[in-house]
Amino acid sequence: MKKFSLLLTVFFIMIATVGCNGKTKGSEVMQDFYVRTNYDKDSMTANFLSTENDSTLSVEMEKIAENDEYTTYKTKADPDKFDRVYLTRGKDNNTIQLAFNKFVSGYHISELGVMPFVYDEDEEKINFKRITLKYKDDDKDILVWTPENYDKNDKDTKYSVIYMTDGQNLFVDSATSYGCWGVAQSVKSMMAQSDNKCIIVGIDTYANRDADLTPNIGELAIASENYADGKGIDFSNFVYETVVPYIEENYNVYTDRNHTHLCGSSSGGLEVFYIGMEHPDKFGSIGALSPAFGLFTEDTWKNYLKGIAVTESSPFIYIYCGNNDELEQFLCIDAMGMNDYLKEIGYSKEKIVTKIHEEGIHNEIYWRAIFPDFLKYAFDE
Repeated sequence: MKKFSLLLTVFFIMIATVGCNGKTKGSEVMQDFYVRTNYDKDSMTANFLSTENDSTLSVEMEKIAENDEYTTYKTKADPDKFDRVYLTRGKDNNTIQLAFNKFVSGYHISELGVMPFVYDEDEEKINFKRITLKYKDDDKDILVWTPENYDKNDKDTKYSVIYMTDGQNLFVDSATSYGCWGVAQSVKSMMAQSDNKCIIVGIDTYANRDADLTPNIGELAIASENYADGKGIDFSNFVYETVVPYIEENYNVYTDRNHTHLCGSSSGGLEVFYIGMEHPDKFGSIGALSPAFGLFTEDTWKNYLKGIAVTESSPFIYIYCGNNDELEQFLCIDAMGMNDYLKEIGYSKEKIVTKIHEEGIHNEIYWRAIFPDFLKYAFDE
C-alpha cells in the first residue's frame, strides 16, 4: 500500500511538472524544416547555429520527394535553441546564413538564390496592387501585398501591417541584380506556421531616395550634397498622415500600434527608425537593417535622442548589420553604437535587439535572409 501511495505521489508530481512547464526537463520543441532545390544533389545538410551561445547542430536531411523540377528534403530542429541555418549541398556548396525560427517553414534554393517557401503550398507568383498617393508636389507609388485568401468583404478578419521603404525592391525578383527581399514569401511562411495575419505596404523610394530617406536632424558626419538637405521629415509625415490613414480606411487592418510595424534597410533603415521614434503612438516595432546611422555624428544622435520620451509604449527596435564589405563595416560601428545611445536615454535592453552577421554584405540577399528574424521579434507576443 505504501509503495502504491509513493508511486501515485510521483505520478501527480510529474503531471504537475508538465502542466506548469509545458514540457518535462530536457525535452525539446522540434519543428519540421524543409529545403527544396532545383539542383541535382544527392545530399543536403542543414547546419543550425545560435547567435546567442554559439551552439551548433549539423544534420543530414532526409530526401522526401524528387521529380524533374526539384528535390525536397526534410529534418527537424529546435527553434528555441537555434536562430540561423546554412545549407550544404554536396561537399563545398554552402548557402549564406539564413534566419531560422518557428515562423520559418523552409527555403527553396534555385538559380534566383534562396527564398522562403511553405511546404505543401504552391509557389505562386507574388502579386501586389500599385496605388498612387499625393506626396508634396509629386506622387508616390505604394505597393500593397495581401495574402491570396485576403477578402476585402470580410471585415471581421483583421491583418497586421508592415510599412516598408524601398517598395520597388520587395516583391519582384528582377528588381535588382541581387533579386528582391522576398518579404511576401517570408510572411506567407509566418502565416502558415502561426495565427498571425499580415499585409505588406511598400513605399516606392527609387526617385529622390537619398533626400527622402534622410531626416534633417543635425550635423552630418559625411560631406555630401545628396544628404545635406534631407527631406526625411516630410517623408515621415507622408507615411504617418497619408499612407497609414489610406491603408486603414481601405484595408481590413488593425489600427493599434501593436499590430503596426516599420522595416527598411540602409537609408530606409535610418528613415524607419526616425519615423518610429517620432510616432510611437502608431508603430509598435522598428526593423532597421543595415541602417545608415553613420550619416550623422555622435553628437547629432545624442542631441536628437535627448528629445525622445522613453515610455512603456516606446517601439521595440530590431537592428541588423553585416560586417563583410566596406559599407557594412562602416555602418556596423554605428549600428552597435545605437544600443548605447538608446540606453543612455532610458531604453531597456528588452526593447532592443542587435544582430551582427560577420559575413553579411550590403544587399537584398542578406536582408532577405534575415527578415524572418525581424518577424520573430515583431510578431512573437
